[in-house]
Amino acid sequence: MAIAATFGKWGNEPALAAPLAIAGIGAATLIGAWIFEYGFGIQPCPLCLEQRIAYYFAIPLAALLALGAAAGASRKVLVLGLLAIAVGMIWNAGLGAYHSGVEWGWWKGPQDCAGPI
Repeated sequence: MAIAATFGKWGNEPALAAPLAIAGIGAATLIGAWIFEYGFGIQPCPLCLEQRIAYYFAIPLAALLALGAAAGASRKVLVLGLLAIAVGMIWNAGLGAYHSGVEWGWWKGPQDCAGPI
């Protein structure tokens, strides 16, 4: 009952809503990638796998931040955790831009990239 009451208030508390949204959207992104990989047999290239690292870092950290926010953790701790996630995702966005350029043939990348899609 206490868990339901805690997570039921997430819409009124941005310190709780942000990490829950990050964890949920990040998990959905990884699940989508795994569906393509295991469900449709599309093998990821090394850049695809490298781009997942940010999600492997962000999802558990966001879940811990949500638990911390629900338990009344210091705002400084929550902000630092969210900033760490933001830095990782900004790095990942740059890697994604590079990966897109490789896939579209704008520049050279790893030889084992650009699968048959």
